[in-house]
Amino acid sequence: MPSLSLNAVQLHYEHHPGANSGQPPLLLLSGMASDSASWLPIIPGLVNNFELLIPDNRCTGRTLPMPVQTSRDDMLNDLVAFLDALSIERVNVLGHSMGGMLGWALAERIPHRINHLICASAHPVAIPARIALFKTLSALRTDDNEEDWFELLFQFLFSPSFFQQSAAVKQAVQSSMNYPYKQSRTSFDTQVSALATFMSPINLDAVQCPVSLITGANDLLMTPALLQSFCAEHDHPFAVLPDAAHALHWEQADSFTQYVITELLGST
Repeated sequence: MPSLSLNAVQLHYEHHPGANSGQPPLLLLSGMASDSASWLPIIPGLVNNFELLIPDNRCTGRTLPMPVQTSRDDMLNDLVAFLDALSIERVNVLGHSMGGMLGWALAERIPHRINHLICASAHPVAIPARIALFKTLSALRTDDNEEDWFELLFQFLFSPSFFQQSAAVKQAVQSSMNYPYKQSRTSFDTQVSALATFMSPINLDAVQCPVSLITGANDLLMTPALLQSFCAEHDHPFAVLPDAAHALHWEQADSFTQYVITELLGST
């Protein structure tokens, strides 16, 4: 897969040419501790409808060096330079969790280049309580307890039903442990430290594109009540995916994919 040298990083990304739907490319932005592989469950469904661009954020995946100075502005600068380098004038954006916050900030930074923003389990800015949670998770992780640490992290990502199958939990933990581009403790700590930069307010009036928001009914990090209140205040369409938690695009991949297609292409 390709990479680009920009802003003192070698930015790795995946490019799936996809189908010609008449839409701009779809830029997928991953959340905390995630990279381009986090979108694997929905790539097959999306690539039938869109050209896909999926970068690895700083401190994740195959983007180098690692760790590297990281903040919301650093990642925004990377994304703008990424689009410029590929001569892409206009994109749709799908962001999950921290990637959704990046999407909001990108739509504020370059409003004329964002066609539609879809935020999955994401508020425009970071919430202090969630920053505190990730600081605790960062402090708890050691070289000797990573398997237990991943199982703890999964409590905040997946629905209670996921934990009814101990074999599935064990397999998920082992897959995370064996992932060849697993995020290091140092890189995770760097990302967690950068979360404070996501607390700076977004000028919502500068965002010119349609914005759609979705979360999982069982999401503990970005609850339906929290997003519903925000969407009611700002008149954005909002959906709740049943039987899904924060990792809604993993637990309900087909329904999530259909939601994205409908939002961008319409029901037809």
